[in-house]
Amino acid sequence: MASAGGEKGIQFNFPVFEEIRDKGYAAIDMHVHTRYSDAANRVKTILAHAKKTGTGISFTDHNEIRGAIEASGCQADVLVIPGIELSALEGPHILLYFYEIGDLEDFFTCHISKNRGRSRYMSLQLPAGKILDAAGQYDCLRVAAHPFGYFGINRGLLKCVDNKVLPAEILMDIDAIEVICGGMSRSLNEKAAAYAGSHGYPITGGSDAHILPAVGSVVTCVRAGSVEEFLQGILRREGLVIGSSVGFLHKGITGAVIAWKYLPYTFSSLRVHYDQNLPGMKAYIRKLIR
Repeated sequence: MASAGGEKGIQFNFPVFEEIRDKGYAAIDMHVHTRYSDAANRVKTILAHAKKTGTGISFTDHNEIRGAIEASGCQADVLVIPGIELSALEGPHILLYFYEIGDLEDFFTCHISKNRGRSRYMSLQLPAGKILDAAGQYDCLRVAAHPFGYFGINRGLLKCVDNKVLPAEILMDIDAIEVICGGMSRSLNEKAAAYAGSHGYPITGGSDAHILPAVGSVVTCVRAGSVEEFLQGILRREGLVIGSSVGFLHKGITGAVIAWKYLPYTFSSLRVHYDQNLPGMKAYIRKLIR
């Protein structure tokens, strides 16, 4: 399979789950949020939706694992990968996928819970390098989330490298690239796909769903029957990524949900934006002056 842009193993279209299953693949939406961070839906609601559509799920709440823990205790007949999305001090988001829920809990307790700021979904008091180093002590998959996102802010590792917020060497500690993120534009997803292809990175994809209709709009597909087989298949570059960006209506509703969830943290969130984007603004001004 290839995308319109020619990148192997990537399709920019809505997943057809019957066709995916007929080819022997398990499909997992590897980027889903719950009410435990900045989304609207309950874990059980998402699992019921996933079972109906025939997709697995990784609950990747921002700096939070209660959704992943709850899912691990549910008998939903859905393949669930323990996950988390971390917001590094400099701005970029990093997705981590664990083979065991116990490892995720230990990582969170030892490295994350004590380093959450006042705007707990937005920023950790941990640089990206330290997050990746800490995760490297565990059996997990470290993935650059929406690597060139979002908009005018540094929410992707590759964007941070391009803007010289982070050194290029940090990419040596990344195991895979998220090549389709449902919340990003087609052009930025294609840019991520091209980077992964030219640098030989394994690939993942996920919807970045904050509302139920978006769940399953982007999936990673591997011929696997367990979490271990699935993650190992990604590392062996056997995975396919199928999906597309959500429409403007979904983006509008998503934006409203996120804004509502961040409302209690308005002032602390503004401070985080200021601190994270000040270096970029200074660099831009210096370019204008020259």
